[in-house]
Amino acid sequence: MRYVYVHWQHDMPEAPSDLWYEIADDDFQNRTIEFYADGSVGFAIRSAAFDGSEDVEVGGTRNSTEGFPDLAEINSDSQFKASEVAAADFERRWGEALASRFRMTTGLTIAIDGPAGAGKGTLARRLADHYRLNLLDTGLTYRAVAHKLLELGLPLDNVSAAETAARQVDLSNLDRTVLSAHAVGEAASKVAVIPTVRRILVEKQRAFAKAPPGAVLDGRDIGTVVCPDADIKLYVTASAEVRARRRLAEIESMGGSADFATILADIERRDERDMGRASSPLKPAADAHLLDTSEMAIEAAFLAAMAIVDGVLAKRNKA
Repeated sequence: MRYVYVHWQHDMPEAPSDLWYEIADDDFQNRTIEFYADGSVGFAIRSAAFDGSEDVEVGGTRNSTEGFPDLAEINSDSQFKASEVAAADFERRWGEALASRFRMTTGLTIAIDGPAGAGKGTLARRLADHYRLNLLDTGLTYRAVAHKLLELGLPLDNVSAAETAARQVDLSNLDRTVLSAHAVGEAASKVAVIPTVRRILVEKQRAFAKAPPGAVLDGRDIGTVVCPDADIKLYVTASAEVRARRRLAEIESMGGSADFATILADIERRDERDMGRASSPLKPAADAHLLDTSEMAIEAAFLAAMAIVDGVLAKRNKA
């Protein structure tokens, strides 16, 4: 494959100004993206049918049924400026096109669930950045409640105080550095089992998800409880042993030390608590896409998740 970007200088509002092409080895267009001055987008995906009769076509964009011209031929017309680009640049624009097209009619919500240490937080950040969506680590909302109780010296099972703290949580002002402390995480798991606290925070999380242009939310009950109608649901998991090794490596990279067996026991204990709680237990939604990262580096996991999202968006945009 090779990739080409063409800028078309013109004063016709009905014509695209920025065009991106993925060219197959046979010199025919495989994927085409067209961006218009008013912010609208069109794209096309080549099918197995050589005549283009089965191509996916959205927004009036079509793949040419003729071979792609040489760059010199394109640049011979002063209205056009064409250049080859990297695959990563094309994929970034492809992701923007899919998400932008979908957002023309509705916000886009991506729900990511899974146990601690599976990589869902990093994956959520990468997807939010790629598709230009808002991002919320819902676990931080429970940590914020727990941190407030610890700060005030109040018992973690003080329901009234926990409810008050939950109502005061500001989703736009969650300090990850402070809230990532191990003690806060342990306290958060205990606060999270209080049903009324969960209800208060879930309402806040749902409001966040509805704000334009859409959001990526990661947690443990996003696809099942918080956003059961999310456009895309991912359940990211990994074996407890792999997650424990990752946690140990993270601690050691920061100059600390820890015992693998202790970390593993802590992860298994947390899994049991999260999966066994009566209210909103950790489990994959029935329509979630399963992504096991046990044998995956983060880049491979990101590419796999991106393929899932792009596939869903392409089908819905076609519909």
